[in-house]
Amino acid sequence: MKQTLTFNLSTISSTASKINTDAWDKSLDAFENREYHKSFKEFLNYLNHEFLKKYGNSAATEFNIPHGSIVVNIKFENEQLKITAPFLSLPEKNAMPLLRQVAGLNFNNLNLAQIVLHDGKLNFEYSCPVELINPWKIYYIFDEICFTGDKYDDEFVTKFGAERIYEPKVTPYDAKTVDEVYSVLQLSLKECLDNVKFFETDRKYGYAWNVIATTFYKISYYAHPQGQLLNDLSKAVYEHDREDIPLPEVVARGKEFIQKLAAIPKDKFAEDLYYVEAFIPPKRRSSLENIQQNFEKTYENISAAFQNEDYLYVCVMVTYKFYEMYYYNNLQDDVNGLVVDAMQRASAQRLDVAAPILYKAMEKIMNGDLAVVSDFSDYAAQISEGLKRMMSSFFKK
Repeated sequence: MKQTLTFNLSTISSTASKINTDAWDKSLDAFENREYHKSFKEFLNYLNHEFLKKYGNSAATEFNIPHGSIVVNIKFENEQLKITAPFLSLPEKNAMPLLRQVAGLNFNNLNLAQIVLHDGKLNFEYSCPVELINPWKIYYIFDEICFTGDKYDDEFVTKFGAERIYEPKVTPYDAKTVDEVYSVLQLSLKECLDNVKFFETDRKYGYAWNVIATTFYKISYYAHPQGQLLNDLSKAVYEHDREDIPLPEVVARGKEFIQKLAAIPKDKFAEDLYYVEAFIPPKRRSSLENIQQNFEKTYENISAAFQNEDYLYVCVMVTYKFYEMYYYNNLQDDVNGLVVDAMQRASAQRLDVAAPILYKAMEKIMNGDLAVVSDFSDYAAQISEGLKRMMSSFFKK
C-alpha cells in the first residue's frame, strides 16, 4: 500500500443529528407533572422539530410518521396511546415459514410491541394508558418497531415473496448521482481488493482486515444505501467483527463480500439508492467527549507510530477510525468539517504526505480544537521534533 484510499464527499450534505436535547428535558418534566399530551409533543420535538406540523393533525392527537419502508401510526384516544405500523401481507406461498420467522421476532426482537396477524396482514401494535408513556419507554418502543420493521420487511419480501402493506415514500437518486455513486464505489472496491491482495502476500492480515472494514464504512458514509443492500452491508460489518474464527478466514469472507458488491450491475445497485425519512435515528448523536474517548487508544498508538515514521500504520488506523465514527454516529458539523478537510487533503496521497495531515486532524479532535487547519506543510517536521523532545524528557526522568 503506497498511498491512501481515495476519499469522496458524502452524497448527503449534513451528517449532523436533528436531536434536540432541550426538548427531551421538557418532555421528562411534563411527564413528571402528569401533562402527558405535552410530554409526547415535546418527545416528538426532541426527535425532529418538524414532526408535529408535518405528520400530525391540528389537535396533535394523531400522527402518521414514516420511517424507512414503514409508517408508524400514533393516536391518542380515550386516555390511551395506540401505536400501529403496517408491516406485510402474507404471500400465497411460503406463508408458514414467514410466520415462523415473525414468531421469532415477537419472542426475541420485540419486548413491548408485537406483530399481530389480522385478515392476512401483519401489523406492529402497542397500546397503553397515557400515564404510562414515560419518554424513555416510548422511545424504546418506537425504536424496536422502526428497527425491526425497516430491516425485516426487505428481507421477508426478498426471501418469502411477502408484500408490503405500505409503499415507502422515497426519493430515488437521480440518474447522474447514480452514475457517480456507482463509479465511485467501483473504484473504492477495486482499491480495497488491490490493497487486501498486497497485505495478504505478506500475511499482514490485520492491515487487510482494516482496509476491508474501512471500505464497508466508506460505502455507508458515501452512498447511504437502503433496502436489502443496507441489510447485507450491516450483516457484513457484524460478521467482520467476529473473533471466534481465525483472522485469515474473516478477511477471506470480507473480501468475498467486496467481490460480490463489485459484481452487482448498476441498475440493480440503483434500486437501493434513495433518500428516505427516519423517525427514530438509526445512529446515535455524536458528542466530542464520546469521540475523544473512542479515539483515545488509537491516538496513543498512532502517536508512537508517527514518532517512528510508520506512516502506513498512521494512515490505515486514522482512516479506519474516521469512517467508523461516521458509521455509528450522526456526526456534528464542527467535527465533520475538520475531518472532511483532512480526508480531502490526504485522499490518494503518498503515505508520508498523508500521515501528518491525518495525524494532525486526530490530534486536534483530541485537544478539542476543531478549527480547520490551513497549512500542513511543516507539520510533519514540527510533530516529529515535538515528540522527540517529549520522549527524551520522559526517559531522562
